[in-house]
Amino acid sequence: MLERNLELLKRLAKGIVSVFGDRCEVVIHDFGDVTQSLVHMEGNVTNRTIGTPITDLVYRLVNEFGDQVPDKIGYKSTTDTGRVLKCSTIFVRDDNGKPEGCICLNFDVTDFIFLSTAFSELNPLSDDNSNRRHKEERFSKSFPETMESVIDSTLSKHRKMPAMMDKAEKKQLIRRLDKAGVFLMKGSVKYLAKVCGVSQYTIYNYLKEVRET
Repeated sequence: MLERNLELLKRLAKGIVSVFGDRCEVVIHDFGDVTQSLVHMEGNVTNRTIGTPITDLVYRLVNEFGDQVPDKIGYKSTTDTGRVLKCSTIFVRDDNGKPEGCICLNFDVTDFIFLSTAFSELNPLSDDNSNRRHKEERFSKSFPETMESVIDSTLSKHRKMPAMMDKAEKKQLIRRLDKAGVFLMKGSVKYLAKVCGVSQYTIYNYLKEVRET
């Protein structure tokens, strides 16, 4: 149980959110019962409540590494509404080094990404086709990561985040992704549905409409 460290972690969570504001969320999980592990929350960007279960990512990490599970720092995540988060998960251990819980920081960077994309349009180098062709390569460690890289690269060419697009803009995005062969990759529809904040059924419908026209 996490009771011994809980008060300190609560104070820490409150301090972090007070600095970073309403774009920030800090949650504390107690591994005593992973089916309802969330025991404290400051801020709320993921629309969860006290008593919700541990995330699938944390569950996989603990199952893969056991007591040696490493902290995961600065990774990307996406909410069900398509908001992009920068996250870190730090595990809390007992005197024997066994993970008994974790504290997770989730920061909504959606608006910052939008601003970064908008400002890049003002960059005099952005119209240099040679620079576009020789864009920095990303060395993915898995095929799903490669798929996400292709999708994210296409998204960066739009002036809006997917969750802010209307239907016509989302269909234009899907047309570009279809031409790039993204939908031949397993898991692409599920990932894109999450990024766009819609159902997989909606993505399939958009794809059907795009291909028919």
